[in-house]
Amino acid sequence: MGFSSQSGQLIIKSQATPGTYDPDTGTDGVGIYFKGGTLEPSRELLTTDAEIGGGRDTPDALLGAVAFSGDIEFYARSAMLLTLLNGCLGTTVSPAVAGGFTTHTVTPVDSGTLPFFSLEEQVGGSFEVFQYADAIINTLHLEAEANGYLQGTAGLIARLQTAGNTATDPGDATFDSSPLFVGTNISVAYNGVSLPAKSFNLDISNNTEDDDFRLGSFYLGDLTAKRREITFGVSVRESSSALWRQAVYGTAAATAPGGLVTKSPMVLTISSYEDIPGAAPGVKYVTTITLPKLALEPYAEGPSGDDILESDVTGRALRPVLGTPAISVTVKTDTVVPF
Repeated sequence: MGFSSQSGQLIIKSQATPGTYDPDTGTDGVGIYFKGGTLEPSRELLTTDAEIGGGRDTPDALLGAVAFSGDIEFYARSAMLLTLLNGCLGTTVSPAVAGGFTTHTVTPVDSGTLPFFSLEEQVGGSFEVFQYADAIINTLHLEAEANGYLQGTAGLIARLQTAGNTATDPGDATFDSSPLFVGTNISVAYNGVSLPAKSFNLDISNNTEDDDFRLGSFYLGDLTAKRREITFGVSVRESSSALWRQAVYGTAAATAPGGLVTKSPMVLTISSYEDIPGAAPGVKYVTTITLPKLALEPYAEGPSGDDILESDVTGRALRPVLGTPAISVTVKTDTVVPF
């Protein structure tokens, strides 16, 4: 008898005490529907080099230190997206509750300390149930095409894992069943002007190392985030050469290369078709991601035959003024608190 990949579940919850799995993860966390992925063990079988006077065969082996990391691929929903953004960026302000819905504001933390989560992962039904403690959201990728769903990938790292646990009954867990999002309800504006975007992609990376092993321990000693990198890209059918001039020459009005870089706000708005239950008619699930200072990277046009010109434009989020975060997110949902 085989084990079906679909007979599994992943539940995530914020963790208060470092090194201690939150026992309420199964019942108080948020269950994530996901397409695939797992936290893989990174561990070496340690063997010795050849020794003078020894035999030609390897005499023995021992196991070394271990870390757990991997990517989870998913279709984005409101509560899970809020949880993942909160984990990857680190700070959530007090939610504003009004009119039957809740508005959360998420901004990046300035320190290298990201919030810890506890995870319950059931793999293949009865194959195995893992519990992870001290897990972080190291990377987050979001993308959508005009005729497709909003999808994403979360890169997780966890310090601690145990096996042989009892899975939470799906009836006792809270799975995010809020609406999905599609490209027809997604818009991109750059410097206040709506872009004719055919697709977008957003990448956030905390560049956390997963090999900080210490003497006397099997596990990672630390999970400190390093320089944060945020990039945003769109595929556009351009209506003028303004974007190209700004990316290559420095400003949209330039006619020759310059050294200065124009930094303009990029705003991504993601809305649902469905109303938020309990809110006034017409109030949708909405996630708005703002990059106040986005600098475009130089790119080349690629004319070919009778094709209409289309370009892949990428920019990097900057923070020239410390008082203004490089990214801010507002999430309008029916969820009062992130899990």
